[in-house]
Order: sequence, then C-alpha cells, then structure tokens
Amino acid sequence: MVPLVGTVGVPARYGGFETLAEQLCRHTSPDDVQFLVYCEAKAYSGDEHGREFAGHSRVFLPLRANGVASMFHDALALLDAVFRQGADEIFIFGYSGAWILPILKIIRPRVRYIVNVDGMEWRRDKFSTPARLLLKGLEWCAARTASVVIADNAALADLFRERYRREPVVIAYGGDHTVSTGQAMVPTMASEGHYLAIARIEPENNTEMIIKGCMVAGVPLVFIGNWKANAYGVGLRERYGDAPGITLLDPIYDQDMLAQWRSGAVGYIHGHSVGGTNPSLVEALFHTDVLASFDCSFNRATLSGAGGYFTDVDSLAQLLRNGLSPIPAVDLAALRSTYRWDEIAARYRGLLGS
Repeated sequence: MVPLVGTVGVPARYGGFETLAEQLCRHTSPDDVQFLVYCEAKAYSGDEHGREFAGHSRVFLPLRANGVASMFHDALALLDAVFRQGADEIFIFGYSGAWILPILKIIRPRVRYIVNVDGMEWRRDKFSTPARLLLKGLEWCAARTASVVIADNAALADLFRERYRREPVVIAYGGDHTVSTGQAMVPTMASEGHYLAIARIEPENNTEMIIKGCMVAGVPLVFIGNWKANAYGVGLRERYGDAPGITLLDPIYDQDMLAQWRSGAVGYIHGHSVGGTNPSLVEALFHTDVLASFDCSFNRATLSGAGGYFTDVDSLAQLLRNGLSPIPAVDLAALRSTYRWDEIAARYRGLLGS
C-alpha cells in the first residue's frame, strides 16, 4: 500500500496534482502497486465515499485540501499513512504538510517520503509577504527532509539544486489524457480560427498581456479561466468581456467539450511565468503544433525551446501578426513522448523500493 498525499482526491476535479494522482491510478495495476489516495470528503458525494477508484483505495478526510487548511489536511493524511496504515513509502504532492515531516522523520526514520515539490509557490505575486515566508518555510522543510525530491521541470530542478543542494529526480507531467479516442493529434488548421489560452486568472499568468496582445494584433482569442475567483479576474472580465474578438469563458472541466475548443484553435498562447511545468502547456502539445509562450526558463525547459516566445504585449502582437511557425513534426513527436502518462507512471513506480 503506497499512500498518495497532497491532493483534493480522485477522480480529478481541481488541478494538476489531482490529475497526476488519477493518472498514476489509471496507469498502475493494483496487483503491482496498490495506491491509497487521501481525498477531501466534501469534494465528493456521499455515494462515492468508501468506493475504490480504478482498483485503488481512497480515504476521505473531513478537512479542506486547499488554502491554509491544506496544511492540516495533508498533515492528518501523513499521520494516518504512517501510524494507521503503516506505510513504508509515501508519495507527497506539494509541501503544504511538510511542516510535520521533520517530526515524522525522527519518529519513523525508515519511512521513505517522496515529495513532488511543485513550483516554488512563494514566488507567486498573489501571496502576501507573510504567506510567502510561510511557503518558503514549508518548501525548506520538504527540501531538507524528503527522502526523494521530484521536480517536474529541468529548470525547477536547477533552482532546487542551487538553493538546497539537493539533486531532484526530474519527472514530467503528462498531457495525453486530453486526447479523445479517434481525435486527430494535430487538428486541421482553420484559416479564421481563434487562438486559445487556458489558465487560472492570476497576475503571474500574464492574463491581461495575452488579451492585449491579441487585440493589438487583431486576432480572435478564446480565454478559458476562473474569472470569478478573485477581484483581478472580475476586473479583467469587466474591462475586456465585450471587446471585439475576445471571448472569456468560465472553467471547462469536461474533457470532450474542452477538446472541441482546442481542436478549433489556430494555436495556443501560454502566459505562465512561474510554477515549473504547467499542465495546460503540456496538454496543448497534444492538440496543436503552434504555440506562443511567455519567455521564462520553465516554459523553455518544458518545450525544449520549441515554439515562439514573448515578453510583453508588443512582442506577442508581433508574433501573432507575423504568423507562428509550427513546431517541426520530429520535435513535436519527441516532446509528446516525454509527456505520456504511461511512461510517467512507470517512472514514479520506479522510485519505489529504490
């Protein structure tokens, strides 16, 4: 039994770590490795409680798995995994519960804590100074006490190596789960199609830069995100919601519906500036060969330098006006092979017992 700690639960209904946990379960036979996924009880209906998922077990906890409450949700999950389940190895996604790891390492030193450290969350603009200090402390606990550190991006691994003198194992995030059976890997390019962006609406994802760049270039944009989640998103929707050529949609969790928007897009625009490998960028690789990404080390590492890059409104508009060159087929195939869930799940399993 190998616990998975640090997600809202499976099936995925929130973000990248939840999708990672789900795909690990789907691509791992319970006869080989039995996963135990800790879930937030309120995120799932009562009918789902107690049921297995893809042959793997679930435990439902009464605490929220997001925000400040995640520190206690994940700590409770770790205590249960160590003392009630008697786990020898634990996969931990993120470092919300890392504050308890130094204690557990003393009490249960033989347990292997395998931590995916996420993307240096304290660098995000949305957090206050006290919140950033807390996140730095949690990151320090994870980096110093984890038995194995996983980074999902080579650039992120470099930062951890420099900051903590730890050698992370680099295991990417997958994207092929978004491809429906029979769907073309690269859709036919529509001469008058839209560009697509998918992101949480936050300043560090350069949301307004993308909108303005498309407006200056005169190209249509469909932007899918959580516009109602904060004042920043609400303000942007009020400002640009009725702008010509700009369509701002609420989050779409249905993969088939999302695939329709992806398949009709001329290309994908990605504005994330922090966070390691961003799931939406990896997923885009399986739907288009035309990508424009904000120029930062994380995105260049994810794409191995492929695609176009921008740093501001003017450089994005110029890319769009000039027309983005498709990623060469050989390079695209190599990138996709890196981000397939069967390979990623096998690498996670390879860490067990090592």
